Amino acid sequence: MTAKHRTIHRKLPQQGRSKLTVDAILTATAHILIEDGYDKASTNRIAERAGISIGSLYQYFPNKESLMVAFAIDMLAT
Repeated sequence: MTAKHRTIHRKLPQQGRSKLTVDAILTATAHILIEDGYDKASTNRIAERAGISIGSLYQYFPNKESLMVAFAIDMLAT
């Protein structure tokens, strides 16, 4: 599997509720990166901070790298 395929979203949020979930994941990612840095920003910690299950996080992001790419794109868009 190439790096390109490892960083693709599993699915994009369509409904308002799922958009809020992805927003909570990205917000939790920001907090953990600021407070603890990249090395301690595990998907488990991010899911816990977002108040969702790890399974919910994995519905949108297949791995940490994919999540970080989405976070960077979100930050650049703001």
